[in-house]
Amino acid sequence: MWEIEKMRRLRLLALLVVAVVALLVCRLAWMQLFHGAQYKKIAEDNRLRRLYTQAPRGTVYDRNGAVLVSNRPSFAVSIIPAEYTNPEAVTPFLASLAGLTAAEVDALLAAAKTVPYTPVPVIRDAGPDILARVEERKASLPGVVIEALPVRHYVYGKLAAHVFGFVGRISAEEYAARKDAGYSPADLIGKDGLELVWEDVLRGTPGGREVEVNAQGEEVGAAGEKAAIPGRSLVLTLDGSLQKAAEDILEAQIAVARSIGEPAKGGGVVVLDVRSGAVLVLASSPAFDPNSFAGGISAKDWAALLNNPDNPLTDRVTQNAYPPGSVFKIVTAAAALDRGLVTPAEVFDDRGVYNLSGWKFFGWEPKGLGKLNLEGAIAMSSDPVFYELGRRLGVDNLASYALTFGFGKPSGIGLPGEADGFVPTEEWKKITYGEEWYPGETIIAAIGQGYYLATLLQQASLLMAVANDGVIYRPVLVDKVLDTDGTPRQEIAPVVARTVYLAPDTWLTIRRGLEGVVTRGTAASVFQGFKQTAAGKTGSAETGRGTTHSWFACYAPAANPEVVVAALVEDGGDGSVTAGPVVRKVLEAYFGLPPGKVNAPPPGTSD
Repeated sequence: MWEIEKMRRLRLLALLVVAVVALLVCRLAWMQLFHGAQYKKIAEDNRLRRLYTQAPRGTVYDRNGAVLVSNRPSFAVSIIPAEYTNPEAVTPFLASLAGLTAAEVDALLAAAKTVPYTPVPVIRDAGPDILARVEERKASLPGVVIEALPVRHYVYGKLAAHVFGFVGRISAEEYAARKDAGYSPADLIGKDGLELVWEDVLRGTPGGREVEVNAQGEEVGAAGEKAAIPGRSLVLTLDGSLQKAAEDILEAQIAVARSIGEPAKGGGVVVLDVRSGAVLVLASSPAFDPNSFAGGISAKDWAALLNNPDNPLTDRVTQNAYPPGSVFKIVTAAAALDRGLVTPAEVFDDRGVYNLSGWKFFGWEPKGLGKLNLEGAIAMSSDPVFYELGRRLGVDNLASYALTFGFGKPSGIGLPGEADGFVPTEEWKKITYGEEWYPGETIIAAIGQGYYLATLLQQASLLMAVANDGVIYRPVLVDKVLDTDGTPRQEIAPVVARTVYLAPDTWLTIRRGLEGVVTRGTAASVFQGFKQTAAGKTGSAETGRGTTHSWFACYAPAANPEVVVAALVEDGGDGSVTAGPVVRKVLEAYFGLPPGKVNAPPPGTSD
């Protein structure tokens, strides 16, 4: 009996052994045949560390070949998520070094959870003190590495900051949209300006290297490397030296305006080549230093920029729109001449006030400017004359010509956030406010006040139209794209954005009026002694807050124009007092003339 029971137990044991062996064989086959590649990768990752290598961004040059934006070497303190085994102790330490919160460090790691062996920079551009502290505690910082990374370098600090923009850590939304293009959650990406617009050109091709590590995660050898390919470079139309001169001139004049009691919150200058639309200068003040973003900006510093009442992040050339003031009188004159509502010979009597149905509208000179033809009215910026022209035209006719000159539409310069400006019509007011348009609003519109809004770039384009008999080129900042070996890959040809068709005599009358502005009119004292010829228009635009925006826009030389220069100083006072001197000094810098003495008129005595 015992022998039978013994055999039964042996058979059960044998069956159990066979079943276990069969199970192990099936499991081994399942792992090898169906998931072999996956487990091979895990095993290799335990032995190999794959380090992602960021590619240097492309260099940015000015039109003369001067380097404006480049890259410099730096060190970053980074975390390899898969090897970060003691976050409770390490995260507070790294956060304190980086000026971040522990939650912010956790968020960086969470964003990189899909690439656990890609280093996540926590402290970019780390200084020697930080690097030393990390090295001292290296044994207790598992998964923390120091790596060499290129950092964006804006060679001249704030120079042309609103043109370049800045780079910043890629957001979750940006990464989701670009991960298929090879982006990493740890990447920096263009956030504004040309850095954003030309991101796909400036960003290079990432590389990487594999290193062998031991059980403690320490590097013991190299297994392979793929070099990163730098991004392609940009050659801009900007003239770096002229840009620097214009920025200095603008900042100095803002200080002058403040010294005579004007708020003068900021301003802008733009210089365009009238023959191509090339932007030689695009200056906005106050500005910011994009280098502060290159290594990662702190929340405190970012908040300070956002909350600065002078709005240093705003480009006053393209992103803000203002009442165009008397510079807009060029449009009114063109419209009235073109529609036959005035002739160059007609004489007006400016008595300092204009009466419309019992309402009085005053000019900038309360004593009156006397008898003027249209050429003289432009030169002296006579408000009563243009009130009358506005009455004859009507608001919708005026709007039609304003749109033809490019007001109310972006210029197409290709910078983020360009403002449209605004051109009002009777229908717009009825739809928006449920009110009829009043005749008094028309005459105000004729001098660039009321609902009209324009950007500095639109004002410059208006002067370009006069200089070119109606041809307006699209403003362009990039002249060419260079390959990594320095050879041209793409050249940007001039593009005619629009053409304003007016009779030759109409253009001639307007040009003579604008030449009169600087020889005998509202800007005559500013340009006294100027060793070149110019034609331009002053503008003093009321803000509705008791202050005045200061405008001046011109082209030069008068007979054979090369450049348009337009300047604005927010709340800067009369155009001839504040903006006029900026333009004269920028023209002197452009033509290489010695700076002359500028005799701006006393405040309140000119337009």
